[in-house]
Amino acid sequence: MGPDDHKGRSVGLRILATTDLHLQLHGYDYHADRQGPHFGLAGLAPQITTAREEAERMGMACVLLDNGDFLQGGAMGTWLANRPVTAAHPLVKTMNTIGYDAIGLGNHDLDFGLPYLNALAGHLNMPLVASNLRGPTTSTLYRSAIVSARLPSHGTPPAAALRVGVISVLPRGTDQWNANVLSGQATVQDYHKAVERAAPALRSAGAHVVVLLAHMGRQEFHTGTASDPALASLRGIDAIVLGHTHESFPLSKSACSPNSPAGRIAGRPAIMPGHHGSHLGVLDITLQAGSDNQWRVCAHQAELRENTSRPCEKLLSASAQAHGLVQRHLRQPVGRLQRRMHNYFSFAAPTQICALLAQAKRAAILDQIRGTANAALPLAVAVSAQTAGGRSGADNFVEVAPGPILRRDLNALCPHDNEIWALRVTGREIRGWLEQAAAVFQRLQACEPDQNLLHPGTAPFHFLTLYGLRYEIDPTKPLGARISDLRCDQGPLAPKDSVVLVTDHFRAGGGGGYPALDPKNVILRHAANLHTAVQDSLTGNILEEDPLVKPWNFKPSQSVKAILNTSPRARLHLQDIAHLKPEDCGTSEDGFAKIRLSL
Repeated sequence: MGPDDHKGRSVGLRILATTDLHLQLHGYDYHADRQGPHFGLAGLAPQITTAREEAERMGMACVLLDNGDFLQGGAMGTWLANRPVTAAHPLVKTMNTIGYDAIGLGNHDLDFGLPYLNALAGHLNMPLVASNLRGPTTSTLYRSAIVSARLPSHGTPPAAALRVGVISVLPRGTDQWNANVLSGQATVQDYHKAVERAAPALRSAGAHVVVLLAHMGRQEFHTGTASDPALASLRGIDAIVLGHTHESFPLSKSACSPNSPAGRIAGRPAIMPGHHGSHLGVLDITLQAGSDNQWRVCAHQAELRENTSRPCEKLLSASAQAHGLVQRHLRQPVGRLQRRMHNYFSFAAPTQICALLAQAKRAAILDQIRGTANAALPLAVAVSAQTAGGRSGADNFVEVAPGPILRRDLNALCPHDNEIWALRVTGREIRGWLEQAAAVFQRLQACEPDQNLLHPGTAPFHFLTLYGLRYEIDPTKPLGARISDLRCDQGPLAPKDSVVLVTDHFRAGGGGGYPALDPKNVILRHAANLHTAVQDSLTGNILEEDPLVKPWNFKPSQSVKAILNTSPRARLHLQDIAHLKPEDCGTSEDGFAKIRLSL
């Protein structure tokens, strides 16, 4: 279809989008062993059908795209990764049945390795696009794709088709976060150059419109340098689908009105449809032919549709066997706990859950470096505040009762079964990590008793605790000056002192915004991943009665109060933070218990 075919008229294209599904086919909460608030991709399927039918009635072409992180992140994804990929793979079956037109790649889709990803791509009926991933072992992936979107025809002439170009880029840092599976196999290139090459090439190949699947949030989309400009500055892109940060865009109902500036990013129509199947993105654009034989966007409308439908029973049935096997697997006992543990106060004080994980990591590494020169150095163990509220809501917390601990409890305690790494770092690097961790706190003021402790939208895993050290945090200070009295067992930790830092491959590579560490300083990549290390701890009784000294406490320069948003169940455990004089201040609109703390 060329401009002369439709001179003087406009053409409509509806872009349906999902992102960050994390293999959530049923919307099932495997950690709590109950149905979640929606039915995941099976719940979105009826809405996809409805949106396609609407496009047909309005005379619009329609494509369905996914923006990555579709493969990893849930218990089913981890379970399936240890089994052969066939056409009966639940994700393959579901996406082929729904009829996606193209899928972009997210950084977590690399977590299980390229052979697994390639095997999966070989069974998908649509292209799997990764424009800035290069390497001989990526032969089944596409650098870009053109998909055909039929324009409805209710008579003659025969229906024409829009040719939609698709570009997909992985975020900065992917090559570091996934170095364990990419090293020697593939490289992640500068996405700016990848888009600069792909956009004009797609136009030359006949694409009428180009859609960018950018697996990144709005901030990174606008962040750049002189040598590596922001994606926002690039030309040749007509519409954008964002993801990665688990946010939603547009945020307001007003953005759903036609041509609303709130439905654009960098002046282009854009959408970011939440995570885990929470929303379907519906982005309508109108194209008009110009005198230069190019189609251009002249109008747009962006809308997020919440996943509230009854699920597609056919899709539930297609993955029912795997779903049942995963449930059975997760109900297996793997050890015992002597005490109740929870993470309701992860941002107020070190938790026993974090201490348990730190002790397991510490034991695994100590066993390997015993008798080496590194064994004499201070040892610090980094543990993130996983599953502690944030964008996933007031139910996104973990509480485990004393007694048998099941595999699903283990998955809840450490949702990402990452590799355990040990690196030799300096006291300066340690301080840099702690300052980055303390950046989650707002700069608190003495005169505001109901200010939020955390910045709005804080992702829990951005905060970590370093066990084996002791330090104080002052949220009244500016960023970069919040850590004081940093010391190890041998005394104050100086900038040039050497430390063995135990972390995981994701964080060592700069995951979560932390300064990436030099891979040359890795002294050990442990053969066992985190789940195995924790399970060994639970079955081998290596945990001490009071595991590890609590490493940090608040010490503001002046008395301040702040509100911690946590689970309503935390009200039963306020004695755990009695030193912060907690006061119950009711419940927020989004269901969090508001607890005022005196720091």
